[in-house]
Amino acid sequence: MRMKFPLKWVVLLLIVLGLAWGITRALKARSTQQQAAAVAAEALKMPVTFALKSTDVLVAERLSINQVEPVSGTVRAVNAVTLRSTMGAVVTRINALEGATVKSGQVLAQLDADDTRARLQQAQQQSNAAKAQVELAKRQRDNNRALVEKGFISSTALVSSDSNYATALANYEAALAAQQIAKRGLEDAALRAPFSGVVTQRHVKAGERVAVNAPVVDIVDVSQLEVEVLLPIAASSGLKIGQTATLNLESQPQPITAKVARINPSIDAGSRSVRIYLNIPTGKARVGEFATGELTVGTLQGTAVPLDSIRTDQPSPYVQVVSDQTIAHTTVQILATGRAGETRYAIVEPLPAGTTVLSPTAGLIANGTAVTLP
Repeated sequence: MRMKFPLKWVVLLLIVLGLAWGITRALKARSTQQQAAAVAAEALKMPVTFALKSTDVLVAERLSINQVEPVSGTVRAVNAVTLRSTMGAVVTRINALEGATVKSGQVLAQLDADDTRARLQQAQQQSNAAKAQVELAKRQRDNNRALVEKGFISSTALVSSDSNYATALANYEAALAAQQIAKRGLEDAALRAPFSGVVTQRHVKAGERVAVNAPVVDIVDVSQLEVEVLLPIAASSGLKIGQTATLNLESQPQPITAKVARINPSIDAGSRSVRIYLNIPTGKARVGEFATGELTVGTLQGTAVPLDSIRTDQPSPYVQVVSDQTIAHTTVQILATGRAGETRYAIVEPLPAGTTVLSPTAGLIANGTAVTLP
């Protein structure tokens, strides 16, 4: 007769078998991890060697570089003027259109000059009357002088006639001055261009009334443009007239070359900088646009490396030097920056010329890492 196991014993047996299988699997996995960790630890003990490419290394060399300073400023015209009204009057005519070219002496606007013309006529009449009084006083003085010489009258009458003549002459001269003032006022009613240029803005229209000294027309001479920039005092010490700057303008697809035209001898009180004026070639810029670029302020010699090869992720700048097939992070002092051709360089010390340095393409390699040169 066969014995029958209760169901609970069957379930218990299955549970025991499952636990045994799980424990065996876990122990096997742990052993595998320990073996992998041991292999990794042995691999870490082995020295890492980087194989450098030819593009990853460069040689520090003694160069003569152009020392440059960043500059920026707004393009402006050397000659620019705002014509203003000389009197309170109505603008009867305006011949200035924005963007139009005008010549020196051309009438751009005409103010109503009826009152000024009347004052001029009045001054002319007054000068004519004063001139007649001078002639009358002169005849009386000459007649009295002849009578005194003949003894017909006393010298007191001559003194009186001389005084009358002097007064009449002074009144005539004052009338002539008033006439000249009135004539100048009539001439000023016509606003003329003081130089040849281009109209940039018209502030009024014909028929409008303007006050004294109100702006009427703006004119600029686009044949002479410049950029005013500020330089540190130390950077401007070796600057001379004629040195060049490379400027980037919004209106030009390619950089342009500008030259130092003037150097302000005084120091700007607000910025403690020196104002430099760069002359821009004709037709290469527009008034009011912004310019940025670099100004060559001198030439320096020394051990130079490309500026991008100097790393600044530590408190002091350093370069990655290859010495005895090993990377060494060498701290350097940047004496100056500049250009040699199209490349920006930095003159550094105490790095000797001929030192092999990692280029920017090599990236960051840990200090003390072994490398192989190409």
